[in-house]
Amino acid sequence: MKVTVAQSSGFCFGVKNAVAAAEEAVSNSAGGKLVMLGEIVHNGYVVDRLLQRGFTICETAEECPEKSVVIIRAHGVKPSDIAILKAKECEIRDMTCPFVSKIHKIVREHAENGMNIIIAGTKGHPEVTGILGEAEGTGVKTAVIKSPEDLENLDFPLSSAILVSQTTFSSEVFKDICKKAENQIAFKYLFDTICITTESRQKEAASLSGESDSMLVIGSSHSSNTTKLLDICKGRCARTFLVNSAEEAGRLIAEGKILPDERVGITAGASTPEAIILEVVQKMNEDENKKNENQNVDSEFANALDLLAQVRRGAIVKGTITSADSDFVYVDVHDKSEGRIARREFESDPDFDLDKAVAEHAEVTVKVRSIKNSDQGKEIILSKNDVEAEKGRAEIEEAFNSKTPIEVKITRTVKDGLIGTFKGIDVYIHRTQIKHGEVKDLDPYIGQTMEIRITKFDTEKGRLRISGSHRVIASEERAKKSAEVWDNIEEGKHYIGTVRSLVDFGAFIDIGGVDGLVHVSELSWSRNAKPSDVLKVGDQVEVYVKSFDKDTKKISLGYKRLEDDPYYNIEERMPLGCIVKGTVVRLTKFGAFVQLEPDLDALCHVSQISSERLDKPEDALHVGQEVQAQVTEIDPEKRRISISIKAVAPIDPVKSEEAAAEEAPAEEAPADGEEA
Repeated sequence: MKVTVAQSSGFCFGVKNAVAAAEEAVSNSAGGKLVMLGEIVHNGYVVDRLLQRGFTICETAEECPEKSVVIIRAHGVKPSDIAILKAKECEIRDMTCPFVSKIHKIVREHAENGMNIIIAGTKGHPEVTGILGEAEGTGVKTAVIKSPEDLENLDFPLSSAILVSQTTFSSEVFKDICKKAENQIAFKYLFDTICITTESRQKEAASLSGESDSMLVIGSSHSSNTTKLLDICKGRCARTFLVNSAEEAGRLIAEGKILPDERVGITAGASTPEAIILEVVQKMNEDENKKNENQNVDSEFANALDLLAQVRRGAIVKGTITSADSDFVYVDVHDKSEGRIARREFESDPDFDLDKAVAEHAEVTVKVRSIKNSDQGKEIILSKNDVEAEKGRAEIEEAFNSKTPIEVKITRTVKDGLIGTFKGIDVYIHRTQIKHGEVKDLDPYIGQTMEIRITKFDTEKGRLRISGSHRVIASEERAKKSAEVWDNIEEGKHYIGTVRSLVDFGAFIDIGGVDGLVHVSELSWSRNAKPSDVLKVGDQVEVYVKSFDKDTKKISLGYKRLEDDPYYNIEERMPLGCIVKGTVVRLTKFGAFVQLEPDLDALCHVSQISSERLDKPEDALHVGQEVQAQVTEIDPEKRRISISIKAVAPIDPVKSEEAAAEEAPAEEAPADGEEA
């Protein structure tokens, strides 16, 4: 693998000065409050290091504490921000890039003379915001454009304006904008304010990417100049990749996206530290170095690679586990003193066999947390988890940018949500993003593995905030299944569905991304059954399509089965003339309803109850009474059965003794001469 690094890679002049000023402020702080007004550079490695050394990040001048030391980053700020800081008696370290300061001066002078301002750049970028601040209060109009076509949408004439550029703007696009504007804007009002370093960096990237099989752009996706480099390289080399660490570069090799015999070009944004560039170069040449220790890297950084072996704070190094005690694990990191890792880091990893690692002197990759010199020697504090966390963070950021799902393990609940972990990084999942529908109890999710999509990756204000959603994935899967259902649906087709909800008029069943309605009349053959009597939410049921409308997206489903119909095969089960048993369940003026089977009632007319004429059925029967009868009529279509109790064993009314005496025949009187 031949690796070539563009000469104009890494920190530009302005960024290097700003970072150096921040480091100096740390050394001379004497315990004072140190503030970055916005991240000093679009690079997590640098920002995290400064945060660890006592800096805080404030997004606005209003947030900065009084009498604090405030570093103005290379992007610069609005004049009004400087005024606020002075009012707070802050010690201002203005590290605005000289190229940016030049633009501020141009805009300020022409705005005061009534000229409108056009900036070729990215709207909302800190540098652009600061430049626009020079026109505040002057009454002129401003516009931020990113293409020649945007000139057509201005609400003021070009003849009344000047044109400047963000320092990291694409030089090619700016030339196109100038070409379109030159006939309307006076030549003396077209200011090419693109940084010389930026232009050189872009030209080198264009040339190198055109000669390379693969191209690596090192930097953050949040960095304007890095994204410009990425666009330039992608236009000339199809296999261009954005990476922000050596680990990401290594994954490209492991996954076969970069091959050992390729020509690999490397460039880096102005926010990328030299140390990261060196680590990437070393990673790309790792395999070759094993084959040939004298392999030379085609890069101006080749001679500096030996520095990577030095143990320094924040460095990622490899070491050998030598021993362990109850508190620490000791690692030889090729320094005069051994480093140590808290034993709990290994105990929290169930897949790591510490005893075996000590016995075999296993190699481990660690991060140097701190180095202290004392009378007893050098004390080096290391961390294995920090390395995993950095890898996890990088993978999560990549998953966020590519919208690739990841799996997290749910470890605990918090207010209104869950916390899942991915390689030591916490991800917040709000209860509304767990699934469709309301989640009332979060505890059952603890310990489960959940596939999520990263919906938020926020590093603002020095804190990493990551949120994810399983519901997004479920919604997409549901949409795909829904399309399949509508493409293949037909009347009579059967599905295994899930009961999603119950309402008074029926049940909604999910048949695979689409909900259909089973009307209450289709749930049961029983006329009085309620949906909750038949089903419960979550049940798996077999349903079939009765009808559907693709325009209104409505599906009517059937659930009750023919064989469950009480009248199914009734003429065979209860032929005419057969004797049946039943229970009286209801009495009316015209007869009695007798339940022969559940949900199967037969009518015995009042004339078919008794051998005597009855005024009403209750003269002979009562509810709950068991009777025998003969089947006299069956009509399945009308769902009607008629029976006769009288044909089997008439049930006559029970008469009182007085009524019986009145109806008994009178005895004849004795004849004359006979004894009574």
